[in-house]
Amino acid sequence: MPVLFIRKRVNARSGVRLRAGPGTNFEILSLLPYGTAVYPLKSGAGWTQVDLQGDGAADGFVSADFLEDVADLPPGDAQHIDKLIALGSTEAGLAAARATAARALPGYPSNGCAAHLSALLQAAGVNVPMTLGAGNLAHRIRQRGWRRIDLGDQQPGDIGVTYDFDPTPPGADHIYLVIERRGPDEMMIADNQNKANAPHTRFASGKGKTPTEYFLRP
Repeated sequence: MPVLFIRKRVNARSGVRLRAGPGTNFEILSLLPYGTAVYPLKSGAGWTQVDLQGDGAADGFVSADFLEDVADLPPGDAQHIDKLIALGSTEAGLAAARATAARALPGYPSNGCAAHLSALLQAAGVNVPMTLGAGNLAHRIRQRGWRRIDLGDQQPGDIGVTYDFDPTPPGADHIYLVIERRGPDEMMIADNQNKANAPHTRFASGKGKTPTEYFLRP
């Protein structure tokens, strides 16, 4: 799989439409916000085919007029997402993360979602320190340039952040890795809550657990 460098960024203040083909007559797939970094695959007739994940797969077309060069940026964390999903999908990968998290956090798995995800990220090659607290880890991931994704648009490799608005303390309640999308709400996820070291079902809307407020994507 090729490692692609981020070469372009959306420079339209109101964002740019991602379309299914090179023209305004093609279906609008989504809106890419201002500042979104993309991997250009090919250009012609004023349109650029782009890859949003850095895995070499085409995600759609955007008007070339609304992209600017950012050739000095490194590949970033997108290159590690396939390995992150693989580790979060296997008993061995999840067991190793559990062992690492337990060494870092007395009383794990209680309140250990951030420690568990930190261990998975580190094993996949994402250079984050061992972090305790869902809000702390979400903040660190956002500092690395991961962008916020709304509910319903999540995909494998995204990180979900939930809030319960409990004032003791307020803020993020849980953080987890999306392994498989089964619809706009249902997912298979990896976190510290399954002792079987396997992905399990979670709903973005909650359905008995705290609802997810947003997702993060490199």
